[in-house]
Amino acid sequence: MARTKEQNQQMSEATRNKIESAALQCFVYKGFSLTSMKDIAEAAGISTGLIYRHFSSKQDLFARLVDNTMTEMAETIRFLDSEGSPSDALAQVTSDLLKDIQTNKEITQYFILMTRSLLAMEPLPQLAELKKCDLLLFQQAARLIERGQKSGEFKLGDPYQLSLFFFAVIQGVADMKVFMGDSFIVPQTDEVMSFLYK
Repeated sequence: MARTKEQNQQMSEATRNKIESAALQCFVYKGFSLTSMKDIAEAAGISTGLIYRHFSSKQDLFARLVDNTMTEMAETIRFLDSEGSPSDALAQVTSDLLKDIQTNKEITQYFILMTRSLLAMEPLPQLAELKKCDLLLFQQAARLIERGQKSGEFKLGDPYQLSLFFFAVIQGVADMKVFMGDSFIVPQTDEVMSFLYK
């Protein structure tokens, strides 16, 4: 019996997801420049030709991964812009990030891929957009921290420096998850946020 259009779309979506997961893994462990489409195909367990049916190039595939990251970052930025308690908002973001790091291997790999790509100065136009998005995220968190300082929820200090420190801690936790593997124990939300309190 022939597959329906909906079944074909589901299969195509599943294949794209498999390709993206394989590319993410390859880019994290080999870097963008040293990863070939053949590497990605082998990691995904499919033919190289099938990858090209979904992505025109390695750059196109990398751009998709960056887009995925920026979509997640944009959602976090919107949440940090909420009108509620700054302490509650940042605690929710922290809790969500830590939960994702603990339970979702791909989230951790995204953290590492974006950092590695920026440090390697890969000549990819998407990285400029990623830097802008990163800056917006830091600035929004700094504004939230400043609001929390004014309401007495957070201790005084340079809000931007505190924001950078917060994300440095989150990045460090993601790195340690990869480094420690099964020995990793995720810190609690209040431990990560303790530096913000008096």
